Amino acid sequence: MMDEDDRWQLLKRCLTDSTMALDTRAAGALILLFGLHASHVRHLAATQLTRGDGNSYLTIDQHPILLPPRLAKLLHQLAEAPHTRAALTRTNRGEPWLFPGLVPGRLISQTGLSSKLLSHGIDTRPARNAALVALSGDLPAPVLASILGLHPNTAVRWAGFAKTSWADYLAARARDIQTSPGRAKPKPEALSSPSRNATDNCC
Repeated sequence: MMDEDDRWQLLKRCLTDSTMALDTRAAGALILLFGLHASHVRHLAATQLTRGDGNSYLTIDQHPILLPPRLAKLLHQLAEAPHTRAALTRTNRGEPWLFPGLVPGRLISQTGLSSKLLSHGIDTRPARNAALVALSGDLPAPVLASILGLHPNTAVRWAGFAKTSWADYLAARARDIQTSPGRAKPKPEALSSPSRNATDNCC
């Protein structure tokens, strides 16, 4: 499991570091923010990215998800890049891949995508797990399953894991506060779950 602070630092880098390749930044942000599997990311088509009412949305399963502005900008730049508009990089349905591979007509391989991400410190499995735990702590299991296309039982298991994860964190935090010299007794709200909004400064 990736540390939560590390996840947010990597997400911030994906959204702001222009020295990284555009497709690597976009793929990393999708995994770190929404907990998508790398195989799901590489199968995304440009037509799944839409605009409406001044906002941008990405349809991951059946429902459009509102994108934070910086991530929306990245994905639109990727969709409008020459290699994603080329006819030779279209899906069987005639839609351009968001993440085409080096071979014309083929999408990027899962190994290739994972390797590109890992070269920038993003290990896809721990990153995805950390994102799913965070989302499970904020969203009911049925909602999470519907949005991300997870099996309902899978979403329920992640919700249970999130509760266990936060319980361990809170217990450790309480012990740390009690044993640290010179610290005032915290107010009850100081021990609330350290959740963050996906539309904060980093996004």
